[in-house]
Amino acid sequence: MVYLQPTNVVLERTFADPKSGEFSTRNVVPRVISRSLSVIVATIISAMLPFFGDINAVMGAFGCMPLDFVLPVIFFNLTFKPTKTSLIFWLNVVIAVVFSVLGVIASVAAVRQINLDAKTRDYLPISDH
Repeated sequence: MVYLQPTNVVLERTFADPKSGEFSTRNVVPRVISRSLSVIVATIISAMLPFFGDINAVMGAFGCMPLDFVLPVIFFNLTFKPTKTSLIFWLNVVIAVVFSVLGVIASVAAVRQINLDAKTRDYLPISDH
């Protein structure tokens, strides 16, 4: 859903009526229909991908790990500027470093798993020897 937001914005700008209220029937119905269709299409396309689970692992390692664990603690330290002698500062630094390392390991593991699965999947063409 997060990656569909730009698509939803474009669809809502196309089908919405700016003169009507945000929650008017004129704007809610097209929003529900366009979002539902975009989710259905994205789900069908993603389910047809041969390495769907592996691609999710790569996106999680590259996207979710930094966005959920690394950047918030870095932004906390940058925004609230705790003293460098405080426990919260060093706890945030440790969290950022540990999850950065885990993100790199997870990225390598996810790409490696795609490579291994590409060699063993039934749907890949088998050449005659």
